[in-house]
Amino acid sequence: MGDNEYSLKFTTKAEEDLDELYKYISGNLFAPEAAENLMDKFENKILRLKDFPCSCSLVLDETLKQRGYRKLIIDNYIVFYLVDDKKQQVIIMRILYGASNYKNIL
Repeated sequence: MGDNEYSLKFTTKAEEDLDELYKYISGNLFAPEAAENLMDKFENKILRLKDFPCSCSLVLDETLKQRGYRKLIIDNYIVFYLVDDKKQQVIIMRILYGASNYKNIL
């Protein structure tokens, strides 16, 4: 850890995804506690990527795989991210519902 720790960067879209997810669960589903718990899960699992950036598998789609996309599954959601070894950075690209047609969204 320490010197080998990667930094985390969220794209604007990923930040919007998290914000929309929180608003939907807490507002539309009237479950603010569930929304908080899910946000805590996201935070804990995404933070682990700082120490283990390649711990999650590459996506199955060949085009996205060639671009280096990895996926972190958290409950019914998928965190799509890229690893930049030169910058020692994990870039969170999108956070999407697992049933989404993510190939067209990414």
